[in-house]
This record gives sequence, C-alpha cells and structure tokens, in this order.
Amino acid sequence: DEFSMWVRLRAVINNHFRILVPRSVVSLLLTGSFCAPLREMATLETLHFDNSVLRTLPVDKEDNNYVRTVQGACYSRVQPTPVLNPRVVGYSQEALQLLDLPVSEVQREHFAEYFAGNKILPGSEPAAHCYCGHQFGNFAGQLGDGCALYLGEVVNKAGERWELQLKGAGKTPYSRQADGRKVLRSSIREFLCSEAMHHLGIPTTRAGTCVTSDTPVARDIFYNGNVIYEKATVISRIAPTFLRFGSFEIFKTRDPQTGRSGPSVGRMDIFNQLLDFTISSFFPEIQGEDRLARCAAFFKEVCLRMGRLVAMWQCVGFLPIFSSCCLH
Repeated sequence: DEFSMWVRLRAVINNHFRILVPRSVVSLLLTGSFCAPLREMATLETLHFDNSVLRTLPVDKEDNNYVRTVQGACYSRVQPTPVLNPRVVGYSQEALQLLDLPVSEVQREHFAEYFAGNKILPGSEPAAHCYCGHQFGNFAGQLGDGCALYLGEVVNKAGERWELQLKGAGKTPYSRQADGRKVLRSSIREFLCSEAMHHLGIPTTRAGTCVTSDTPVARDIFYNGNVIYEKATVISRIAPTFLRFGSFEIFKTRDPQTGRSGPSVGRMDIFNQLLDFTISSFFPEIQGEDRLARCAAFFKEVCLRMGRLVAMWQCVGFLPIFSSCCLH
C-alpha cells in the first residue's frame, strides 16, 4: 500500500542521499513538515488567480480535446480527466505556502478532489502548453504538455506570482500515443527529487502535493510485454513559470536531420509576443527601447543562468536529456 511504499522509500533515500542531504532534510522531505514564515493564509476558494499567459499569448481556437498538431497557439484549453477515489499521499507544507495554502486546507474533505483534477479551483483555467524540443540529441517536433495541465497563476499575499500545474491529470492534444497519466511509483520519485533539489539549493520546480487514486493505469515497466496495472497519481507542481526553451522552438524551421519543423513556423508575430511577455514578466531588469539590444541581453542572461544551473546539476550527478528546461 502507499504507506509501506513511503517506508521503503525512506530507507532508500537514507541509504543513497545521506551524504548529499542532511537527515533532517530527508525527514522533512518525507513528512512534508516544512516550516515557512507565517503570513495571512488563503483557502481553496480564495486563491488569487491572475492568469496572465492566457490573456497575453494566443490560445488554440479548437476546444475539443483530441491529439493533433496545434498551429498558431501557445496553449490549448483542456479540462482534467477525473480519477476514482482520490486521496493525498504526501504534501510539502513549504511549497503549498508559496500559494498561501495552510495545512488546514490539505485536511479538508475535498482537497484531494481539487488537486487530482476532479474539481476545478475557483479562478483557475486549465490549459496545456504547446512546445517542441530535442530528445536524445534530435529535434522531435511538437511535444507539448502530454500529461500536465496549467491551472493558472496564483499571486500570493507577498505579491509573488506562482504558476500551478497538475501532472498526470489526463489526455491533452499533446499526449500523442500516451494516456496522460502518471503512476504512484514515478510520482513519489518526482515529488521527493523536486523537493530534494530545492533544499540542495538548486533552482527547480516545487512539488506541492501527491494525490493517488483507484483509477487503474496499464504500464509495461520493463518493455517486455508484461503489463501490470498501477494507480493513477497526480502531482501538483509550482514554479514562477513553465515556459521553457521548447516554448520558442514551436517556430523552428525544418530541421535538416529529422525533417521536422515547429507547428508555428513562420509566425514571427507570435514569436515576438512570446519574447516580449517572457522578458517583461521574468527578466524585468532587461530594459530599453532597442529591440535588438534587449534580445541580445535576454540571450546572454539565459546562457549565464543555464550555465550555472548545469554546473549545479553536475555537482549532484543530475543529467536531463531533453531540452524541456525552464527559463526561470
């Protein structure tokens, strides 16, 4: 069951991470009992959503949810797919406090329903992000949020803006041949590793909650034809933004190696919208009316930040293989 899995994971993390992470931090990661400065808290009904990306960037005009190439848009509106009997497996008090949510909200009867995607938080606008990327060194064309959903941007009482996302909430136009689901096994790993990276001082997305369910998901773990059924599980993730390198690759011209191109190739109007939004929202220190100079400064800053981030990854032996790294 879920409890015994947590106990086994505690032993694994103590054995493998004890050199990198103090035992006190490991305990915090597993219990979710993080301390954060006290401030006025919100409720599920009073989260302050201000969804700037959907106001600023083009949204897909097709409302039906089916797998397709999405042209001329950065987002597609999608409703999460409900799961059976959702229940909270773990949570990070510290991460949830970025949204002004106290522990008392986690203990409410319908909390798991909201963070599994069965219910929609007031003010949220679920959508899937369109992006491209390189996988294993090759341009893969359109990828997008195949199992993740943007819920919106929460502005907390400190004036900070945090994008809230559900991962594993069902199919989207970008799911390709997949089912849009995640399972408990991989979700616990992502939850723990996200919070561990943060507490090691490495910039990363935060994990707010881990909600499992009784919805069965078929998985061939070893790719040998032996399919087993696992529990559909949803992670909530929190970051200043989930824009990434691949967000800009939807405009990529035909790749000479793979023959693939971005779905919005040639749409410089959308490219400029995305570029201006990204700089003004997440790089406000880059000012000036000279567009070329601003673009050059943006490129330089991204290179510097990425260089520092890769160095931090190497310090702990972390090596991603896809170009889906967030810009901020």
